[in-house]
Amino acid sequence: MVKERSKCMVMLKHIMGKLKNLLQLILKFDVVEFVETPRANDKEVVPNDVKEGYFAVLSVNAEEEPKRFVVELHWLTNPSFLKLLKQAEDEYGFEQKGVLEVPCRAEELQKILEFKIGVAV
Repeated sequence: MVKERSKCMVMLKHIMGKLKNLLQLILKFDVVEFVETPRANDKEVVPNDVKEGYFAVLSVNAEEEPKRFVVELHWLTNPSFLKLLKQAEDEYGFEQKGVLEVPCRAEELQKILEFKIGVAV
């Protein structure tokens, strides 16, 4: 009886490890959705690729083409992302319509969005 219980515990730990790895992979690919589209126009209020609970952000930098990201709402509480929003406020004010533009390189925004719960994925 003890051997069987021990065997079951080993199998359970193995399965839990596999599930943990799978969950980490799912989280890794669910963090950021890259979308190659031009800036939103005034007629299009919410683009088709922006699902409920998400919003669009455009990294704008004079050195490169703007890159559009579709990100989850929880990023609005992230300190690094909030710094970008403050920079956008300082540079553009509150009059932006459509896609939210932030003054940074796409690579910088991508690094912020890839950082999740204290662990870079």
